Amino acid sequence: MNMDSIPRIAPGCRLHPTDEVLLVPEGALQLSGPSREILQRLDGQRSVQAIVEELLQQYPGADAEEVRGDVLSLLDRMAERGVVRV
Repeated sequence: MNMDSIPRIAPGCRLHPTDEVLLVPEGALQLSGPSREILQRLDGQRSVQAIVEELLQQYPGADAEEVRGDVLSLLDRMAERGVVRV
């Protein structure tokens, strides 16, 4: 995955409406840190770059390189599990 990728949550997966959990066909994945905020932006229309820019606007003063790295790392891990697709 790269900054131009346009990710989305895979069919059959969805964020729990109130808990920090991603519901998947096999069960649920517990989310931590900003994971929910990142995953809720996966609409199949926003690029990774757009998601990073939104997060940087939401959290002024955050280190841009760290946010980029965190977003890409999360999306890569979720793609490996099959819950995020490009």
